[in-house]
Amino acid sequence: MGKYGNRQREDKASLTEPRCPFCRELFDRPYTVSTSLGFFTGGRCICGAVYVFDASNKNLGEAFMDALAYACGDDWDVALSLEPDKDYEELSVTYISHSHTVSNKTADASIREKVGNIVFIRLVPEKISNEKIDN
Repeated sequence: MGKYGNRQREDKASLTEPRCPFCRELFDRPYTVSTSLGFFTGGRCICGAVYVFDASNKNLGEAFMDALAYACGDDWDVALSLEPDKDYEELSVTYISHSHTVSNKTADASIREKVGNIVFIRLVPEKISNEKIDN
């Protein structure tokens, strides 16, 4: 028994694993997702949440709307009619694309690593009628 007892050390590597903030499952590296109006960089988690990655941190609004429309089955009318916190939930994490890790701070990344935001969007199914969304 050491000076500080038998307390287990927390694995700090688990804090940087790329996990979905809704279901805590590992998510894939963002890839190009084709939509009816173009494409975005992101993906879909196994829990149904859609995520979008904006490497520049300057185009997050457009990326967010593309992901929201993708979550709504490419129906822009439905996507624009949804209300935040009522029809969908959104959470953002700082993502380091080079190492495929997440961080709480951008100061953790070196200058050469691209740091951007990933926004996760999950529709609230009980709030949205099934006739609006074809997922």
